[in-house]
Amino acid sequence: MILHGKPVQERVLEEVRAGVARLVQARGVTPTLGVVLVGDDPASQIYVRNKKRAADAVGIASRDCLFPQGLAQRELEDVLRGLSADPGIHGILLQLPLPGNLDEPAALAAIAPDKDADGLHPTNLGHLLAGEPGTVPCTPAGVLAILDHYGAKLEGAEAVVIGRSRLVGKPLAQLLLARHATVTMCHTRTRGLAEHTRRADVLCVAAGRPRMVTGDMVKEGAWVIDVGVNRLETGKVTGDVDFESVEKRAGAVTPVPGGVGLLTVAMLLKNTLAAAERQAAR
Repeated sequence: MILHGKPVQERVLEEVRAGVARLVQARGVTPTLGVVLVGDDPASQIYVRNKKRAADAVGIASRDCLFPQGLAQRELEDVLRGLSADPGIHGILLQLPLPGNLDEPAALAAIAPDKDADGLHPTNLGHLLAGEPGTVPCTPAGVLAILDHYGAKLEGAEAVVIGRSRLVGKPLAQLLLARHATVTMCHTRTRGLAEHTRRADVLCVAAGRPRMVTGDMVKEGAWVIDVGVNRLETGKVTGDVDFESVEKRAGAVTPVPGGVGLLTVAMLLKNTLAAAERQAAR
């Protein structure tokens, strides 16, 4: 089975669209996302445009703070604190990665936790670790949405996560633990990686290395979630999983493109709506 992201994305966006309409009618509040982009990275510019287009489609307003010529650390933190203090802004997205001269953790910490639409503020990551309600990082939330949509049984399952980033690997492991899976965390320096992956009922790969997981590394019938997005020299986009060989052994696998990537923006908008609802209720 191929786990296409499109039907899951459409369901999430329809739920967000309906939620926005209810909030506007009940409270007169239009959820608004503040987007901060530093530098002129072409991929980041494309992501920001796609997010703005998706926000418009569900009725979420956006305010862009674009700094193509760059910004000093203090100036960036001032921008983020200003958006955090603005009652007209309900969610804040700091487009990552930042240029190399900027301190990413310090910038994320300058965002008010309640307006952190990406779920990457230390407070929100702490809530996730503690198993408490909070904003969940978008891509890991999208992985869970796909698994749930297609009926994966997580309770008691052996789950292996390859990748340990704050953006995907670490929060995804916590989400799987919260669903009563038995989780093993691996990474690019794990010895005997295939010994771990062959045990996995659910294998999630977010290592940033093209086609590093091949069919012989996958348990027969496993659910394989490929979070990787890699552009080859030929210009082709591929994941961290060798789709052709893995599809022959896996019971279910996400494609790249067309899989988890479609859910990242949808979950960002879901987080923005939830933040607007919390702030309107206060």
